[in-house]
Amino acid sequence: MKLVQLFLFCVVSAWVSAWAPAWAFQAAKPLEIANPVQDKNFYLLSAIERAPAAREAFKTSAILARIAAERLAALDHAVTSCKADNECNAAAFQWTEVQIDEAGKALADLYRTSPPLHALTDNQLRGSGMYVRYQALTGAQLLERAWADCLRGINHIIDVYGLGKPPRYPEIDSITYDPKSPAWRNHLEYLTQIMQEDHARLDLAFSSSLRFALAAMNLNNRDEAGRLEPMENGENAAAFRRAKTLDWARYPYTAIVVPGSGNELTGIALSLGGKLRDEIAVKRFREGKAPFILVSGGYVHPSQTPYAEALEMKRELMTRFGVAEDAIIVDPHARHTTTNMRNAARLMYRYGLPFDRKALVTSDPSQSTYIEGAVFAKRCLDELGYVPYKIVGRTSIFDLEFIPAIESLQADPREPLDP
Repeated sequence: MKLVQLFLFCVVSAWVSAWAPAWAFQAAKPLEIANPVQDKNFYLLSAIERAPAAREAFKTSAILARIAAERLAALDHAVTSCKADNECNAAAFQWTEVQIDEAGKALADLYRTSPPLHALTDNQLRGSGMYVRYQALTGAQLLERAWADCLRGINHIIDVYGLGKPPRYPEIDSITYDPKSPAWRNHLEYLTQIMQEDHARLDLAFSSSLRFALAAMNLNNRDEAGRLEPMENGENAAAFRRAKTLDWARYPYTAIVVPGSGNELTGIALSLGGKLRDEIAVKRFREGKAPFILVSGGYVHPSQTPYAEALEMKRELMTRFGVAEDAIIVDPHARHTTTNMRNAARLMYRYGLPFDRKALVTSDPSQSTYIEGAVFAKRCLDELGYVPYKIVGRTSIFDLEFIPAIESLQADPREPLDP
């Protein structure tokens, strides 16, 4: 009887998977997150951890159970053998490509036989949009790709915030402390020892690696990805509520997107560029171009600044120009022009702004020309894997019309400070 049930489940699963890309993507709404830094980087792993049935199903795989035991054995070995050797301690938590591939295939096999994991994939994961670029794949393939993204992201975090290897943008994203100093080496050893005390909770194949990577980020005060989340309950609450009441036909554009401008002077909250870009955006807002000004820019320049470009631009819009708070959407996470455009698209989708209509991106002539050009589009392809917008027109030296791209919802743990 059990074999018959399994056969029927597999047949139905195959049929459902074939149709999943067409029907499983949920309507626009904010993503529910409990631990922002973890969830935004590793949504798949958080989903498995928090769904009891899927979590237990994960443990039923003999391959994944073996890997979990191997990870704990590696942790025990590190505690007894590594001492203050950074590379030795880190090796206990990092994965080779062969290991990532083996576990990914085991997870894909589990998808085919486990109703809870199947349901989590085709409902929560697909519906979240966090893996939207894999939406056309089968459920098993989506899981493999999402798994590989997560584990490579963990490896990258340990490389950068454990071992001090340079990230793509070392001036703003590097490790906080000197990784070669005796103090850091001792603290990494201390962290490994603390991890060993938590054996009972490190029961999934990825548990020890995930906890170590997140702890390394925390030790370096690299929580930028989680700051002010969930924004629809805080900084963006007023605008989020207002978006539901608007008659969009009254406006030619859905939003006026204003990229932040980095400030290299310590102690200065808002750069000259940020002030001037605000001024142009207010003119467009008062002309009735759009119901929202969307300011984008994180805690970026100088490195580990206490000021977020978007928050300071919002403050300026309200205090200097009298723009109401419910007309301002902030993105305090973007660290580059590429992610200014990507994160703007994400917020527009999550907050229910009409996604098939034009928006404006308003900036100084130099950045505006750059955003319009082929060099910037190539940079987006190189760094994001896609272009998060489609330029459809220019209305002035300051303003470009664009349509946001749905691919912008894709999680990117290669950039853990703003995934």
